[in-house]
Amino acid sequence: MSVQPSTTLLILGAGGHGRVVADAALAQGTWQQVRVTDNDAAKYGSVLMAGLDIEPLQHALRDAGAVHIAIGSAAAREKQARGLSLPFATVLHPRASISRYAEIRPGCFVAAGAVVAPGARVGIGVIVNHGAVVDHDVQVGDFTHVAPLAAVGGNARVGRRVLVGAGAQVLPGVRVCDDVVIGAGAAVVADIDTPGVYAGVPARRVR
Repeated sequence: MSVQPSTTLLILGAGGHGRVVADAALAQGTWQQVRVTDNDAAKYGSVLMAGLDIEPLQHALRDAGAVHIAIGSAAAREKQARGLSLPFATVLHPRASISRYAEIRPGCFVAAGAVVAPGARVGIGVIVNHGAVVDHDVQVGDFTHVAPLAAVGGNARVGRRVLVGAGAQVLPGVRVCDDVVIGAGAAVVADIDTPGVYAGVPARRVR
């Protein structure tokens, strides 16, 4: 379920990624109010950053108009999404470069300096982090994370719940199945059809 920017955005996740999303949501400038909560709010204290308190979960959910799940773990994001009835909000930093011909599904986050090129299709709850590139005609599956400075080359296909680690590369046209972790700095030069952890140049399965 998608939502257009409205009066109140609730960010669910008070860790480091939550701060990044909150900063982007404020910069986006389309939300009249940005609020923050967490499943374990007591763990993080009372303040996310200046001007943003961390509210108790049940109180925050009662008053929210839309929610963005700011949790780094793909499995946790997906599980949380299944348990919420609120519409999902997409947060796009104004300094991201997003083609008008790209498709961004509900609940995505695109950080400052990221590029999403024409023809790209970015699934539900995806993170395209700082300086990452999702090139032309790429398909990125739901709840995947393209980490800072990672690049997915043109016409590649990346499945669900994949982590493309910081600075990693998926070469053009390559297919990556669901539930894969690509280590930082790795280069995926051939299709990956078995879930697992891949590292190195070229990337090989390590576990």
